[in-house]
Amino acid sequence: MTSRTAMVRIAVGMIAILGVAIPTFGSSEALMADLREDEEATSSKLDLDALDRVRTRPTLEATIGVWFPRLEGLVTLGSGGTALDAGDDLSLDDSSAIFNGEFEFEAGRWQILFGGYLIKAEDEGVLRQDSVVEGSTLAAGTTVGSRVEVWSINAEASWLVYTPFRERRTPWSNPDPGVVPDPVIDLSLQAVAGLRVINLEQRYDFEGDENYVSNRAWFCPYVGVGAQIDWSTRRSMDFLDRVVFDATAGWGPALSGGDSTFVVRADFTIYPIRNLGISLGYRLNDFTLSRDGDGFDGGLQGLFAGVEYVW
Repeated sequence: MTSRTAMVRIAVGMIAILGVAIPTFGSSEALMADLREDEEATSSKLDLDALDRVRTRPTLEATIGVWFPRLEGLVTLGSGGTALDAGDDLSLDDSSAIFNGEFEFEAGRWQILFGGYLIKAEDEGVLRQDSVVEGSTLAAGTTVGSRVEVWSINAEASWLVYTPFRERRTPWSNPDPGVVPDPVIDLSLQAVAGLRVINLEQRYDFEGDENYVSNRAWFCPYVGVGAQIDWSTRRSMDFLDRVVFDATAGWGPALSGGDSTFVVRADFTIYPIRNLGISLGYRLNDFTLSRDGDGFDGGLQGLFAGVEYVW
């Protein structure tokens, strides 16, 4: 309780008990209004201080959502084989709705993320031109029953390299005592390193008893950059806690006979309350994979929608 609040309460009490007039700067109603305003300001400050302490604690975030990817690319079957289009030749490019889950732990300047997906595409296509498949030549117009299954898991670590609105702008800089502890806008630039495992299972049944089956996995380490903008809206909008935009991009080799992989993740998340967010975003996982003369040069991309919960 502030000294001003105490004085106001004493004055009001004397008026009520003794029934005498004492020198005041206004009526008792005005004094009570001042008292309420003072208490609300104190309560608001305490609430903000408590929220600031909560935001600096380690957090665990779980994002459960639906990804709408489209499988695209060129498929080569056998050394010297014709590049078959996943859409025009194999009819595998229809958009799908699949489960996509991510878990992220954040403490200090570190963010650790785990995620994964599974997609299955199946249809019947028609070869547009004469094509070489595993050394055999198939005529244009040959029908093919196509089935592809891709699953992937990844682990990713991000380190906040530059945070211009925090007490330490970089991990090695000195603290700035003039920085606001809970800025309205918080920007961070990140260095990213991760590992993705991609498993590609393919089956193609060509007219005339020619068929192809494979099931292979590649390990794909990658490095990249990321950025995040956190807008704290709880002081200006009663119905929102914050709005966050973050984006990450990374590239790396595909080991075990592959070439490379490229990943992009971008999200726009609205938090009505601190613990619950609604995300809209985009996901891209491009890969150039090859082994034993076979190859798949393509990937998955599409919009994402999900719900995020923060502990």
